[in-house]
Amino acid sequence: MQQVNIIANPQLAIIFKGWATDWAKESQSGQKNMANKFHTVYTIAAKLFIDGGEVELQFLNALLADCKQKSEMAEAMNEKVKTSLQGNDDRAQAIIEKINKAAQDAAYVVRYLEQLLMPAK
Repeated sequence: MQQVNIIANPQLAIIFKGWATDWAKESQSGQKNMANKFHTVYTIAAKLFIDGGEVELQFLNALLADCKQKSEMAEAMNEKVKTSLQGNDDRAQAIIEKINKAAQDAAYVVRYLEQLLMPAK
């Protein structure tokens, strides 16, 4: 497997740590579900960007794909929230703000990882 050397980046560490914390609220000890998987991946990513060091290229590509999807799906998710919570504008707005923040963070991660993974010319 090809390794990539990562320089510590506190901004990315904070983003991934926040996402790990969000998923920890949904995860259940001893179970193999999506919440546990996302919590684990984001915890590993947070530690990676806190400490820096070598990581497999495949892991970074998976993070990149995940963040692209987060960013691209935000608008559709916002529409679903508006539709399903029509009678509860305050709750809908709070959820939409959280979705938009995650999408902005994901876009930042995408830009960073695309630069990092860009072949040297």
